[in-house]
Amino acid sequence: MRGAARAITVAALIACCGCSTVLAQAADPVEPLRQAILSGNWPDAERELAYVQGRIDVDQIEILFLTGMVAVGQQQWARAEDAFRRIVDRHPDLPRVRLELARALYEQGKDPGAKHHFELALAGKLPPAAEANVLGYLERIRRRKLWAVDISAGVLPDSNVNTGTNQQIINIGGLPFTLSSEAREQSDVGLVIAASGWRGARLTNDWQMRGFASLLRRDYSDSRYDDMITRIGAGPRYVVGNAEFGVAPFFAERRFGNDVFNRSTGLRIDGVRQVLPRWIGESVFEVQEFTYPGQPGRNGEVFWLYSGGRFLLSPSSQVQIGVDWYFDRANDAAFRNNSVGLTLGYFKDWSWGLSTGFTARMASISYDGIQPLFGEYRNDDFNTYSASISKRDWRVFEFIPMITVSMFDNRSSIDLYSFNRTQVLFSFTRRL
Repeated sequence: MRGAARAITVAALIACCGCSTVLAQAADPVEPLRQAILSGNWPDAERELAYVQGRIDVDQIEILFLTGMVAVGQQQWARAEDAFRRIVDRHPDLPRVRLELARALYEQGKDPGAKHHFELALAGKLPPAAEANVLGYLERIRRRKLWAVDISAGVLPDSNVNTGTNQQIINIGGLPFTLSSEAREQSDVGLVIAASGWRGARLTNDWQMRGFASLLRRDYSDSRYDDMITRIGAGPRYVVGNAEFGVAPFFAERRFGNDVFNRSTGLRIDGVRQVLPRWIGESVFEVQEFTYPGQPGRNGEVFWLYSGGRFLLSPSSQVQIGVDWYFDRANDAAFRNNSVGLTLGYFKDWSWGLSTGFTARMASISYDGIQPLFGEYRNDDFNTYSASISKRDWRVFEFIPMITVSMFDNRSSIDLYSFNRTQVLFSFTRRL
């Protein structure tokens, strides 16, 4: 009897120990998975991952993160990207997840995306060692990247394709004149395609030779308002530490109504520098020599200078501020003008895979000569506002849908040149 009692006691103790283990696992079924990841035991990690996936008593965001870490441990970068991106789409303010997503993109050579997420992660108050590591990744991206392409295509309802005034009567020399319907604003719907890209060849560790090209074309049902701008150029680029600088001569052409509107040759000097971990500065200077077929009075040099930057507010938001100066030295003083503009922007990633952006540019334009038709000087206030929304977790062959609303408001001292214009662009965009 005493032997039987001891056996029953031992069995009960074993049963209780087993129950304790089961209860501990039931209290936190994810702990074995965490331990397998910490120890680098990837077969066990895969088994534990399969055990907890789909359970309703675990945090699915944590399971996605651990899925990404299991993939990282086995260098399955596409799988890791998918897991971390799904978290960022829901919770864009998590710097650790931004870092892991950026690394997964970097390991696949998807440098534009990696750069974007590394930069935003810097706004997450990272430890000094992690911050230095991120800056190192950004420098390596600048050095190794040898090409980039941006593509966008969409439909564009446009309220004022001819930038005409909405007034029916204007005064010329103190006398009223009625404008024809064609001289007033005309609406239309167009198709838009925009593409830009560059290709580099490494000369040394610090120097590259880059060629670049861009195309913007709008086709309307009334071909008189079709508009196309092309540019092509090449030049050296210097990458050093947290900055890069380039100089490039270029050629540009604009066709309006499918006829040549103007051509230009020019020189572009630009630079980008990570001034501070959360502040990225940028400056651009361009000089161009324009020719207008059939309009020699508009021929002349144009100078443009921009200086500004982006400040990383948080792992999900950033602001832009910039100032630009524009000088048109046309042969005819009536076309000669100069302007100063201020640009402000705010960009934010939200939950549900939504991203928004808002930019505003306010410019004041002064013309040097008297306008011959009106006998007075012309001064304009030209303001541009643009708001966009995209669904970054909806991808069709990596193209992301976007809606952009742009409003142009030109208030001129001469009524004929005042106009309002609204464009709504429904597009798909991709960056490579």
